[in-house]
Amino acid sequence: MKFVQLILASLAFICSAAYAEDDAPGAVGAESYLQQADQAVREGRLTQAQHMIYWLEQNSDAISRDDLALVKAEFAVVKNDLAGAVTALDNIEDKSRNLCRQDTARGWVAANRNALDKAILSLANAAKNCPNDAGIWNLLGLAFVRKGETAAGNEAFEQALILAPDNSDLLNNHALALMQHGQIALAKQQLDRAAKMSPENRLIAANRDFVAGMTGQTPIRGQSESDAVWSERLINTAKGAKAADHSPQATALFSRALLLMDRFDGGVWSEIKPHTDDNR
Repeated sequence: MKFVQLILASLAFICSAAYAEDDAPGAVGAESYLQQADQAVREGRLTQAQHMIYWLEQNSDAISRDDLALVKAEFAVVKNDLAGAVTALDNIEDKSRNLCRQDTARGWVAANRNALDKAILSLANAAKNCPNDAGIWNLLGLAFVRKGETAAGNEAFEQALILAPDNSDLLNNHALALMQHGQIALAKQQLDRAAKMSPENRLIAANRDFVAGMTGQTPIRGQSESDAVWSERLINTAKGAKAADHSPQATALFSRALLLMDRFDGGVWSEIKPHTDDNR
């Protein structure tokens, strides 16, 4: 699981939107415009946010430079721009303002630098000061899991799910933590819920098939699934079976997947060949 794929909790549910020309500041004051830019980042209107940030940079004398730097840092986080986030955070002089937001952004930066102790400390501080932000708990849980502290990660995810019980991404992350903690059946339940909420999410579907393979289950092909999609599902399930040492099932699933592929896949063949050689 890549930490860089995550977004700040308070910036959750990113979506795309075009920049509207009539969103220019006009008679709106710079402070109000800064708030609008902040809201655009949080709502995922990134093209619009980029234009607004540019205007604010040209009129920075009318607003707090620290506040603008924080918005730029959060924009960089959503864009997965580590260097941009670092630069923006370094430009914040008052480290005591907007503690939750600063600590969350600094935790994201630390995690992407693999400084996990520092990331956990920053995110734990953010969660302490803003305990009702599910996304902060989510990032804290992921940092714990990356460090191998799965019990602490589970606790963080559970806290996040209390605040946002119907968030499929949280359910997915919690399931992966449960899986690493050996709670496979519960992980499968969480992924079943997540897949039902977000049936088009391929990452959740892949994780669900993987855990199903670990429990010895065989996937059922959907009526609308192409050979390519079905072979991918078979491979994910086979990988789960292999991880749980269900070798015969894994080999059978890899073999079925290979027969459906348009092109020869050496990686899948390597999963089958040792077993065919053993049977000679």
